[in-house]
Formats: sequence, structure tokens, C-alpha cells
Amino acid sequence: MMKTNRTARARKAAFATGGGFLIALTLAGCTTAGEDRYGDRRRCYDYGSRHQNGCMYRQQHRRDREQLINQEKALINAQHPRENLRMLREIRRWRGEE
Repeated sequence: MMKTNRTARARKAAFATGGGFLIALTLAGCTTAGEDRYGDRRRCYDYGSRHQNGCMYRQQHRRDREQLINQEKALINAQHPRENLRMLREIRRWRGEE
């Protein structure tokens, strides 16, 4: 009974940590397209850029790249709890606990 209870707790903790992080990361990146365009225009104006189109393109590219990096980080962070659980099961199997 205790083995199952420990496994269930470990599983819950792993998924809660990974899931909570993914939700927080998703909500932190929520902006509307209008807010993004406004911020880009403002940034280009602050830079003193004469060529708005090129500057706006660079801002969009920067934002897309940042979003991709954040998605990769979220994927890596979701893989850690699964790997920890796999190792925990393997150690228990070596010890003969399962």
C-alpha cells in the first residue's frame, strides 16, 4: 500500500510542477496583436528609425524568436519530471521494491 502511495505522490508532484509551469508560461506571454504592434511602433520611434518597415520586421522577428525559445524551455521543463519519475521507477526496480 505504501509503495503505491509514494508512487502516486511522486507522479502528482511531477505533473503538478510541470503543468503549473506550462500554464504560467503560457499566460505570461498573452498579448494582443494590437498591443504588439503598438509596442513595436513605439520601440522603432524611440530608436529613431527612418525605415519603419524594416524596423517593424525586426521587432516581429525578435518576438517570434523569443516565443520559440520560451516554447523550447517549456518543453525541456516538462521533460524533467518524466525523466525523474522514470529514474525513480528504475531505482525501485533495482532495489526490488516493485
